[in-house]
Order: sequence, then C-alpha cells, then structure tokens
Amino acid sequence: MAHRNTINATGFKGWIKRLRRGNRQRFNRLLTRVFGTVEPRRRPFASDTRRILVVRLNKRLGNILFLTPMLRSLAASLPAATIDVLIQDARQKPLLEGLPGIGQVWVQEKSLRATFGLLRRLRSVRYDLAIDPSGNSTSNRLALALARTQQRMGFAARDQWLPLTHAAPRPDSRHQALQSVELLQSSVTDFDWKTFNTLAVFPSAPSHKLAQRHWQTAFAGQAHATTTTVGFFTRATGRKQFDEAWWREFVTRFRKRLPAARLIQIRAPDQPEPIAPDIASVTIAELDVLAALLGRLHAFVAADSGPMHLAAATGVPVVGLFKTTAPESYAPLGQSCISLEGAALDPSAAVDAVAERARQSSAFVA
Repeated sequence: MAHRNTINATGFKGWIKRLRRGNRQRFNRLLTRVFGTVEPRRRPFASDTRRILVVRLNKRLGNILFLTPMLRSLAASLPAATIDVLIQDARQKPLLEGLPGIGQVWVQEKSLRATFGLLRRLRSVRYDLAIDPSGNSTSNRLALALARTQQRMGFAARDQWLPLTHAAPRPDSRHQALQSVELLQSSVTDFDWKTFNTLAVFPSAPSHKLAQRHWQTAFAGQAHATTTTVGFFTRATGRKQFDEAWWREFVTRFRKRLPAARLIQIRAPDQPEPIAPDIASVTIAELDVLAALLGRLHAFVAADSGPMHLAAATGVPVVGLFKTTAPESYAPLGQSCISLEGAALDPSAAVDAVAERARQSSAFVA
C-alpha cells in the first residue's frame, strides 16, 4: 500500500524485518475480520471537538517531521483546539512544542513502569479525537485503542483492526507527509480544511541563541558572516549513504564553482572529525538548536536523512540525494527544495543544484 514504509536493510537484518512485518500483517488481518475498519468512513466531526491526540510512535526524525503539515493544518482549521502528540524520542519534543496549537507532547519511555505511568496520565485526559496518521503502525493503533476518546481517525485497510469513526481510503499521494494531510481531508465531511504541504519547525529564542554560539565557534577567524554559506551532512542509514570519496569530490567541485562561498559540515555524534581539516563543522545533539543553526544557511545538501528533512523544515533550500529511496515518498518538502536521483547523483550535478539554490536563497540571517 502507498503508506507503507520501504525496508532499508539487507541480508539477515532485512530478512528479519520482512518476517516480522509479514507476521504482524497476518495478525492484523485476523483481528480486522472481527473488529476492524476495512472500508472508508467519511463523517462530520463531533461539534465539541476541542482536544485532539496525534500518535506517532516512531523514533525516526523524518517521520516525526512528516507530522508537521498535518499538525499545522489541524491548528489552522480548528483554532480553538488543543493538540497533544505522543512520540517515542524526547529529543524531538522541542521541535513539536514550537508549532501552533500544540499542548502536551507525551514521550513513551523504554521501561515498562514508565509506559504504564504514561498510560495512566493519557487516560486521565478525555480526548475528543485521536489520530493515527501512519496507517501501518501496531503501536499507534494500540495507543489509540487505549486512549479515552469519542472519535478515532486513521486509514481503512484490510489489516486495519482498530474500529475507526473516521477512516480515509488509500491515499493518492505517495509522500509520507502529505498522506496525513489527505487523511484529514478524506475522512471528514462538511468541513473546510486549511492545509499545508511543507514541513515546518519554529525554534525558540533560546535555541537561536545557542545556535549563534555554535555558528560563531565554527567560523571563528573565517570570512564575514554575510558570506554565502552551504551546509552538508555526509551520513545516512544503510544503502542511502554516499561514501567519503563522493563527498570529497563534492567539496573539491564546490570550491572551484563557488570560491567565495564557504561550507559547514553537520557532523553526526560519532563522527569526530570533518571530512577535510579546513572545513568548518559542528556537532549539535539538541535538535531544536540544530534546526536554528540550519536555518542560517543559504542551502543544504544531504542524502535522504533526518537532517535533510530538518533543514527543509527550517525553510532552507535543500538538495536531497536519493540513491535507494524514492523522492516521491521522501523528498524534502520546503522552500526551493530539489531531489536528485539516478544519473543526476553526481558531485558536479549536486554542486550545480546547490549553487542555484544558494543564489536564490533569502534564508540567511546574520
């Protein structure tokens, strides 16, 4: 189905993932025969829909950022509503708290005791609507089943075992972020939605202040702050990653094409050294601070990864490199973003795309 995620793994690990997914799907289909929602159910909202719970129990940064168009659509369309979100990674919490309309961002911790404590707190809140935006998560469905709510929204499917009051058909869009917006439009009648089609985060003033310190440290002794600055991130999971030789050639070609511009490498926590000793670099664990720093760039380039989506969410023009995953499903959604694949996955072509994005960009903040 269009809303299922591609398995980005090979060998024994990939085989285990496929086995687990297959067993889960067969179990879900069995439950669906008894309880489920196979056909779409498009209905009006209850008139008193004011407290909303959105559940996305997934640790991937990109998947959490994919919530932002739907969350913004909910806030703009239901301005009197409070929107709570349930996620798994506490580091992502500040990214969602800055969005309009957001109330409580719940975080599912690892321990069983903490999980039961969270469940008690969740059930102390009577929600008017609970939403599962993913369509293929057993954890999401369990959370919706346990929440105290009068309305449940999700995708109808032959393995959708959760009884839903509002059920959308298979989405037309392949992009994961846009599917959740379609969910709203396709499951509710007699309602005028104000929708968004780009990712967005709004870092706080303290986050921007910390980002400024990182920025000044990274560029200490280098050119004036108004210089065109391009960021890049060399990591990605599994086969999505490009090797170091590719990135070294990218740096060489970038310097020839844009000799007056400067680069900054966003390093992963386990990446102690930049790809070249004379390149500015930074490692930032706090995602909201990283978002604030990315928002200062003129352009950003990376393979399909969390930082790629985070940069797009800050409004920076992004060049996304897609070696194995499909841009139709995972493209960076933001201002002047572009996806390269196939024959275009060449350092020279990437530099050309970055140069064009940087030339058009007005994202830089001194």
